[in-house]
Amino acid sequence: MLTLTAFLLQATVAGVFLASGLAKALDGAGRETWAALAARLPVRRFPVRAAAYAHTAAELLLGAALSAGTWMRVPALGAATVLFTAFTLLALYSAQPGNAVPCACFGSSRTPLGWPHVGRNLALTGVAAAGLACALAVGPALPTSPGGIAVALAAAAAVTAVTFFFDDLVDLFRADTPGVSSPRT
Repeated sequence: MLTLTAFLLQATVAGVFLASGLAKALDGAGRETWAALAARLPVRRFPVRAAAYAHTAAELLLGAALSAGTWMRVPALGAATVLFTAFTLLALYSAQPGNAVPCACFGSSRTPLGWPHVGRNLALTGVAAAGLACALAVGPALPTSPGGIAVALAAAAAVTAVTFFFDDLVDLFRADTPGVSSPRT
């Protein structure tokens, strides 16, 4: 059962990073977030474009490494845990008054990072950390049950979809407040 759990968590983190990286690669919205962050830095020139490309590439590489099997599972889940922790800290920073940073997490949402993103990122950090713990416990083993693999992949796809449409779901369940929405453009 632990082998199947490790596979599920690995597939979930892979799906989230691939969806996020592909959305950024197709949209280019990551530059907006990096530009907002660069404006707060005490340096005169910050390579916003390079940072956005590196961020997108890192997400795509982590997703691909996790999709490639078990040989990169432990280091990739370790890196994912660190990256999700950084995303959580960024959301915490942005949730403070006067620090709003636009969220380009999964494409061109104009919602600033806030408390809902802190919760989402904490959950993703937990998924990656639990995946790392399971991967360390089971080693390179993969599940052998085709049915178990199919269910794990379906569950990973569902979690990825919820994560991808997170801002839309928050807007859907938010109390009606005129003028507060974040439609994807």
